[in-house]
Amino acid sequence: MNPEALIGMLAELERIRELTLTLVEQSAPRLLPAPPEQAGGAERSVFELLLGARRAVFGNPVAARGLHDLLVAEGRRYAQTPAGAQLRDGLIASEAVENLRRVWETLSLNVLDGPASPNAAPDAWVELLADAVVGHGLDDSVLARLRPEGFA
Repeated sequence: MNPEALIGMLAELERIRELTLTLVEQSAPRLLPAPPEQAGGAERSVFELLLGARRAVFGNPVAARGLHDLLVAEGRRYAQTPAGAQLRDGLIASEAVENLRRVWETLSLNVLDGPASPNAAPDAWVELLADAVVGHGLDDSVLARLRPEGFA
């Protein structure tokens, strides 16, 4: 297989990934909420940033899970050092950390938690996708968009 064909295959996989993510967002409208009516300036920017973070997690669950696990492991290693233990103890009761936890859980819906095989999408992400497709039906027009030209 030549490099052009491989690049074409990667582009097609990216298109399918993007269409799948769009399907999930459309099937579960709360995943892609409308911006606040009166949002402007900084509030609108934060809203768009948070939606972008959610889309990154859902759009690349294996990569997101890998990054999540790496950061958690590094945080645990650092907490074993004297400086890390001091920081951990100071953050335990922090309202800011609690707010950050709530933001993260709202954005990710905790799809990165729980079991997952190495280099595989987390189980919770797979369940979310299955719920979106099975729970809301799969319109053939969506499938038609996923089929390459010339395929029946």
